[in-house]
Amino acid sequence: MTSLLGEPLPVEFPIDGDWRPAVLLGWRHEPDGTCWVRVQAVVGGLRRASWVHLADLRLPQPDRATPAPEPRTRPDLQLPGPGRSRRALTPLPPLPVPRSLQPDTSWA
Repeated sequence: MTSLLGEPLPVEFPIDGDWRPAVLLGWRHEPDGTCWVRVQAVVGGLRRASWVHLADLRLPQPDRATPAPEPRTRPDLQLPGPGRSRRALTPLPPLPVPRSLQPDTSWA
């Protein structure tokens, strides 16, 4: 079996004619060329893991997919330019003197 190293991949698989959300945990290749995937889903309030044929799996549809995370940067944020007020910068504290430049007082 080959397992995923990162976060489990969200997928959907059919149960009783309805697509249910699950996560992909890993997969295996059979000698006849088929591929089976290990999925984990909540069925009847209990977490279940099972082997499913790859053909019975799909990626989540956009209406059921989880919302995209907020970006870590703000590309739409406008920086202050000419004519806009700028926030006053606070001065940084002075850097400490490196040990290599401090006087040796161990023999005093």
